[in-house]
Amino acid sequence: MTEKTQEKAMTIENVVSVLEAELLSCHEEKDKLVLDFAASDLLSDILTFEKDDYALITGLTNAQIIRTAEITNAACVVLVRGKQPQQAALQLARSHQMPLLTSPLSMFEACARLSAWRPES
Repeated sequence: MTEKTQEKAMTIENVVSVLEAELLSCHEEKDKLVLDFAASDLLSDILTFEKDDYALITGLTNAQIIRTAEITNAACVVLVRGKQPQQAALQLARSHQMPLLTSPLSMFEACARLSAWRPES
């Protein structure tokens, strides 16, 4: 990890705070690093992301979003607009140690807040 990347790195716990989110799975992963974020509601777009350890922001609630997050090396999945995951997605997130969050914010507002976030000194 470069020094510049370290400066912007946040934890799952930071993401929860910034996005007023609730962590639905993998509470033990709250200190996991998140190096970037990406947002989409299209699985085909998500599969083209060339990032690692990123927060995947989406409105999709099915199990395929967890599988896609795994394939693309996401650090966590954030459901926006107050959406709740389907039961199969929540079970898959738990069994695959994928932190799953839900936030009341819109996708736009979630991206804006994550872009503006800076670590406290």
